[in-house]
Amino acid sequence: MGVSRTQVVKFIRKGDPGDKGEQGATLRGPQAWSDCAVGYKFQAGKVGEQWIDVVLYNNNYYTCMKSHTKTASNYPGSTTDRNNGYWQLGDKIQLVATKILLAAYALVENLGATAIEMKDSSGNVVFKAKDGNITCKVGTFENIKVIGSLRNPFAYVGDSITSDYNDNVAMLSSGGGWINAYSLPWDTKQSGRRITIVNYKWGSTISEGQAGISAPSGKYFYENGVSKNSLLLSREAVELTGYGTSTQFYGWIVMRRIDMMTSYRYGKELKILAFGSVTSAGGLTYTSFDKSTLRVTKNGTGQYTITMPSGWFYTASNVGVMLTGVGYSSGSSEAPIKATLISRTTTQLVIKTSDDASVNDGAFDFMIFNKSDWSTI
Repeated sequence: MGVSRTQVVKFIRKGDPGDKGEQGATLRGPQAWSDCAVGYKFQAGKVGEQWIDVVLYNNNYYTCMKSHTKTASNYPGSTTDRNNGYWQLGDKIQLVATKILLAAYALVENLGATAIEMKDSSGNVVFKAKDGNITCKVGTFENIKVIGSLRNPFAYVGDSITSDYNDNVAMLSSGGGWINAYSLPWDTKQSGRRITIVNYKWGSTISEGQAGISAPSGKYFYENGVSKNSLLLSREAVELTGYGTSTQFYGWIVMRRIDMMTSYRYGKELKILAFGSVTSAGGLTYTSFDKSTLRVTKNGTGQYTITMPSGWFYTASNVGVMLTGVGYSSGSSEAPIKATLISRTTTQLVIKTSDDASVNDGAFDFMIFNKSDWSTI
């Protein structure tokens, strides 16, 4: 039967809508062949099928060309596969690129990129790797090993530390005869945090007074074996460490204080090599900083020699000794004893005790220190 002119016009008339096509199959995989159990139904994306399966076998990618069910013997490259045409060796780069584009989350073994940028839910850039530099504004890092310099620059925070990430801060008091009130965070996130607070100088401003930080009820500053309700700072640098568990914060441990350009002078710490007591009969009790052995010899009435280890002092002039008589001279209840250093070497101290012009047996306490420790001032 022929086709009329009217029918031809109808077939080619501009604007006639075509039938809506069906949605094509979606890539499934790549997934490891070993992860798919026997009985797994592989699809080739034919009409009516939802998936085009890709598997990884012996470090190669294979695309399913004929739908079938997995058995122990129809793996890619097997005799069963070759006889039936189940699998086709695929292009690794093409398949991986397709997977990255289609997946909401992709695991990439190796990635090279000129720049990487990550944003938070508000659109703020929190991670950027570009031009050889990495900037990261937030994150949690565990078991970190740092090779090279690690620093947290000082920042001026006024009278309150509100940031979780400024750990070296300047908080200047303005003086005027009162104590400025500072504040610290006291929540469980502070456990293990180390903060250094400096009350001295920022720009052209110099601190003029004291500052005080009060602890909330039930929390404390721990310093020198005492729990304190508040911490006072003059022109000082104070290092604090947060103390607590993941559910309870106890307070801040005062690790150390360092004077910063004080108006008056408060001295330098004195380090003791050894201290102890000698009885009138020549008995010795002592403690040394390195557990070295000291000995005492009674040379005669009121005469004692303390022997120290070699290596403590470079010269005898560096040997520092403080002596204090204890109680009364032997056989007396009214004559206070005094102890006097007669001579010293790098290993021996000769000491005499008396209660008048003549020597008398008596007890005394001693401290030994190295005077060269201050020679660098």
